[in-house]
Amino acid sequence: MYNHLRGTLIEAGPARLVVETGGLGYEVTVPLSVARRAPRPGAEIRLLLHLLVREDAHQLVGFLAEEERALFRTLIGLQGVGPSLALRILSSCTPEEFSVAIERQDAASLRRIKGVGEKTAKRIILELKGARTALPAGAAGSGTAAEAAQALEAMGVPAREAADRVARALAAAEEELELEELIKAALR
Repeated sequence: MYNHLRGTLIEAGPARLVVETGGLGYEVTVPLSVARRAPRPGAEIRLLLHLLVREDAHQLVGFLAEEERALFRTLIGLQGVGPSLALRILSSCTPEEFSVAIERQDAASLRRIKGVGEKTAKRIILELKGARTALPAGAAGSGTAAEAAQALEAMGVPAREAADRVARALAAAEEELELEELIKAALR
């Protein structure tokens, strides 16, 4: 599993960055919000990574902050939300703005994002309302949730199912869970 990539930014496009390190150039898909905040080509950059594995390709997805990566992982674990839609969501709002929309059950804000219709907005809110995985780091449990999902993936649970199990375990918990407790709850 890849965690991060540090190197020289060689190319920057609206939805991708090319980072060179050790003589290799890595093409990394990024949300528009990350591309806008990236330094100019020639500068050093550090990206947190998520590896998408498909039948036809392996794709690196990069983020500048753990809150962004954690939200991406949570989103791709939801029914009806694939990587493309998760990237559009992160391109349209910050993790903090997304969390506020979820807590306020503001489906109208989510529907403004291309690809999010009424049903998808309501499903996202329903699945994430009260789930601490939707909150940015610094809020209860979001880093722990990402670690728990990674642990489940290491045990062979598919990424979407791992994120879904963690989100359900957090939603059912009456108090904040430590990492080990969260993993056990997600495995039940």
